[in-house]
Amino acid sequence: MEWMQIFQAVLSLMFVIGLLLLTVYFFKYCEQKGLKSRFVTKFKAGNRINIIENRRLDAKSSLILVECDNTEYLIFNGTDSSLMLHSKTISRETSAND
Repeated sequence: MEWMQIFQAVLSLMFVIGLLLLTVYFFKYCEQKGLKSRFVTKFKAGNRINIIENRRLDAKSSLILVECDNTEYLIFNGTDSSLMLHSKTISRETSAND
């Protein structure tokens, strides 16, 4: 009877480790795909403001490329404040190809 309990404990441990690995894979997938993952894209449809790209510079600052009403904005997001670095009006043909 003791070997049956050991076998059940080993199977339970393998199941928990499998769940942990599946969770790590899910978070890695979302981290790599970011806002382009299929979990997020269905929530973005019909919005006027779209985040085109997000790049981390270090642990506390990042560059964000945002599109709003046919205008692209490059925003620096730091620890204390945010700063718009550049803005550019884009044509409808350019945004239709994306």
